[in-house]
Amino acid sequence: MSIFRPTVIRYYDQRGKRCKKSTLGSKARREKSKTWRGYYRDVDGIERPVSLGTDRELAELKLSEFVRRAMRERAADIDPFEGHRKRPLAEHLEDFELGSVANGTTEKQAGQAASRCRKIIDACRFLKLADLSASAVANYLLELRKNGLAIQTSNHYLAAIKSFANWLVNDGRMPSSPLAHLEKLNAKVDVRHERRALSAAELSRVIAAAEVSEKIFRGLDGSTRAMIYRVAVLTGMRAKELASLSQKSFDLESDEPTWTLEAGYSKRRRKDCLPLHHDLVVRLRQWFLGCASRSGDAESVLSFNRAAEAKRERLFPGTWAEKGAMMLRIDLEAAGIGYLTDDGYADFHGLRHTFVSNLVASGVSPKIVQILARHSTITLTMDRYAHIGSFDLQSGLASLPSIPESVSASFRATGTLDEVPASFGCTNGCTRPDEINHYQVLSVVTNELGLTNEETRVSPQKTQGNTGFLGIHPAGLEPATFGSVV
Repeated sequence: MSIFRPTVIRYYDQRGKRCKKSTLGSKARREKSKTWRGYYRDVDGIERPVSLGTDRELAELKLSEFVRRAMRERAADIDPFEGHRKRPLAEHLEDFELGSVANGTTEKQAGQAASRCRKIIDACRFLKLADLSASAVANYLLELRKNGLAIQTSNHYLAAIKSFANWLVNDGRMPSSPLAHLEKLNAKVDVRHERRALSAAELSRVIAAAEVSEKIFRGLDGSTRAMIYRVAVLTGMRAKELASLSQKSFDLESDEPTWTLEAGYSKRRRKDCLPLHHDLVVRLRQWFLGCASRSGDAESVLSFNRAAEAKRERLFPGTWAEKGAMMLRIDLEAAGIGYLTDDGYADFHGLRHTFVSNLVASGVSPKIVQILARHSTITLTMDRYAHIGSFDLQSGLASLPSIPESVSASFRATGTLDEVPASFGCTNGCTRPDEINHYQVLSVVTNELGLTNEETRVSPQKTQGNTGFLGIHPAGLEPATFGSVV
């Protein structure tokens, strides 16, 4: 370990002042640098150069400190997170928000997560990384729930602060997350806004009411709203995804017509390309032609044929997506359909629920439903979006096969069972006596004279007609019992 002043080459002009190498008449001089430098080996054994300043004694002390720190790190006798522990937690939160945006999260989502974290941090008075406490976070969320906060919203706050703590670990700022063991609560026990799926009759009435409506909602007339409802129910797109569509999003003239959603507008940040329902293909063609004829643009009539040639203007422009529930409620009232029923709310996102529920009711494979709904897990698709009614349950039970009434050959061989007329042993619920063979235990059957089967016996000669054996007692665990004839 030693310090030194490296030799450098500087250039001077004719007056002795420093200048650039390209200056006319400049001359080079080799001289010692005023700054002391040194080398040390870090924790990985790599030789690192360091600048130590102009004071010799101070430079030696600085280099010694670098060497001692590397030795302590190699001996695991130093905290590698010491620098991050000293920084205010607010600075880490700012870096978390910027990092989220850099990783592809939208600015709105990153800002919302950071805002939730900031609210928890300020309420719990967390100042440094060491102040993060799982019990403090849990108690604060409990107080919020006591004051009326829904469990689902509480879970969103918990997810945000846990995501922040996990980022601190992944970015090398903390050794482990102190919030790792906190878990979300069951939001199903505190549902504040239960959505419902619209029936086919309700959907038809809503679209018909929108078609003839004269009301304008944020720049959208009735026919445009009706088309939005059709596209939502037959594609499952969300309101903001619908608002991003243009003619270029549809390819109606290929062998398999498709719709495409760019990754920037998709909730899962992926580009989606999925097939179109045949009825929607016809509707879109008619609607595009109608829009083109009203605008008087002859070229736009042909532009929808191919996605590559289509226009990029928004099909459903404006800010309607921010108030989709309010828009749908207008047309629900015009159609005479309640916004809130015993089954839940019929808001705009309920159209997506309708899309999934119709697929499930049509017998589509759950995996295909998940793909068409663009969900990350099949559990989310089937548990939250698939609404099953009592009619669906009854239809499911009706598809089960009936259980035939029969007995094994061993019971026949012992003679303890005998065949009797169907009406003799049939219960009140029997509706198909000709299709089922009924057998009764002979020891409990009473004849018309009031005598039990144990009191009346048949001769061995008649045994052949009943058991198929002549003069031979059937084998069994008990003595053979021959049946009586009623």
